[in-house]
Amino acid sequence: MINWYISLVEKVFMEMYKVIAALIIILWIFPLMTSAQERKYNVETESVSEYVEKILNGPITKEGLQQMPYKIWFNTNYKTYLVDTETLKNIKKRNLKGVTIKAFMGTWCHDSNREIPRLMRVCEELGIYENLELYGVDVNKTSQLEEEKGWDVRKTPTIIFLRDGEEIARILEEPEISFEHSMELIFNQ
Repeated sequence: MINWYISLVEKVFMEMYKVIAALIIILWIFPLMTSAQERKYNVETESVSEYVEKILNGPITKEGLQQMPYKIWFNTNYKTYLVDTETLKNIKKRNLKGVTIKAFMGTWCHDSNREIPRLMRVCEELGIYENLELYGVDVNKTSQLEEEKGWDVRKTPTIIFLRDGEEIARILEEPEISFEHSMELIFNQ
């Protein structure tokens, strides 16, 4: 009878040991997995510019640009831009599969303030807004997470068009005529 009891205690202890070991492993590995996937959006940092106090640095969302003080210029440029729907019809006929757009902007930069809301409107109208990656940089064209590394960002905005991960074109500061016109030329390649 005592042997049976000792055997039962050993089995219970082994099962508890397995559960504790599994919990330790899960609690150790899970944070490593989630931290690699976790991104912080719309992070404000101090500006070195005398004209603005704070800037957005790193990944940016539309919602971030719709907050003060950015919404002053964002909402105006976003709502007042008239999209050339005729040109968009031609672009929509093209194969846009595998297209990604990386836009590096400065919330402190007047060209970015004017052009990025327009780009966002055009991407929404084309149905490729989810393919637009927007990153804020400081006046030195750098960001805290270094997303700009390897992309030769010298001006803001720098808008890079990729197909299947390969750069096919870029627009620096502003399109020659419009985003619609430039994108029509880019996607006709």
